[in-house]
Amino acid sequence: MTYRELYRRGVTALENSGCESPEPEMWELMSFCFGISRYSPGLFNDEEPDEEKLRSFERALSLRAEGRPLQYITGNWSFMDVELRVGEGVLIPRDDTEVCVRELLRRLEKDCPAEIADLCSGSGAIALALAKRYPRTHITAIELSDKAFEYLTYNINHNGAGNADPVKGNILDLWQDYPEEFFDAVISNPPYIPSGELPSLQKEVLFEPEMALDGGNDGYDFYRIIAERWISRLKSGGYISLEIGEGQGEYVSALLEKSGMTDIRIIYDLGGLERTVSAVRL
Repeated sequence: MTYRELYRRGVTALENSGCESPEPEMWELMSFCFGISRYSPGLFNDEEPDEEKLRSFERALSLRAEGRPLQYITGNWSFMDVELRVGEGVLIPRDDTEVCVRELLRRLEKDCPAEIADLCSGSGAIALALAKRYPRTHITAIELSDKAFEYLTYNINHNGAGNADPVKGNILDLWQDYPEEFFDAVISNPPYIPSGELPSLQKEVLFEPEMALDGGNDGYDFYRIIAERWISRLKSGGYISLEIGEGQGEYVSALLEKSGMTDIRIIYDLGGLERTVSAVRL
C-alpha cells in the first residue's frame, strides 16, 4: 500500500472514529511513523513504506481511532516553542494555556522577576516557557503526581533549563516552605473540572489523569487553596495568572479580591471563552 493510499485510509478511519481534526492528525501520524510530511516526494510518487514502519503506523492509527490522545502516541508535544515529552499519567499541554502564560508576560512587561512559582506544573509546559523567556529567573515547578513528576524532571533536564527546579509535593502544604512575599509571580493551570462532569468529557480527555482534571465538587478546590495560602507568598506588587474554565471567572475573581488582590482581569481566548484570571497583590 502506498503512502497516498495509507493517508486516505487513515483520514477515513479517524473520521469514522469521531476525530475532530482527522487530516491534521493524520499528517502528525505520518510524520511520526514515516518521517514524511505533505510535501514529501514519496507521497506523490506512490512509494510504499517498509513493513516495519507500516506495522508501527497501523498500531498508531488503531490507538488513535480507539480514542487514545495523539500526544500519548507520539510521546512528545510542543508548547510555546518548547519540546516536551508527554505520555500517560501527565496532562497534555494545550494551546489554551498559552493565554495564561502570555497574560503573565504582559503583566511583567520588561521586568525580570527573581522568583516565579508554577503550581500544579504537570509536564512543565508553563515553567519551561517562562524559564526560556526569563533565563535569569528562578522557576519553582511544583507537582504532586509521581508519574507527572517524572515527565516534569525529564523535560527540565532535556531542555537544559538550569533555572527551573522541579519540586515534588502538594500545594496544599508546600506554601509553608516559602517565606511571605517571596515570589514575584505565581502562575497555575490547576485542575478545575467539577467532579460530576468528568464522565461526560471527550473520550480523549478521559485517557488523561483524573488527578490533573478533578477540581472538586464545584471545580474550585485548587483556586481556594491558592487564594487562601499562596497569595501570602506573593510580593506586594506581584502578579498572579490562573487558567480557568468557562464560567469560572467571576468566582475566581472574588476569591482573589478577598485575598487582597487588585486590578483583577478576566482574559478570554480567541474563541471568546473565559480562559484566565490575572491580578496584582496590594
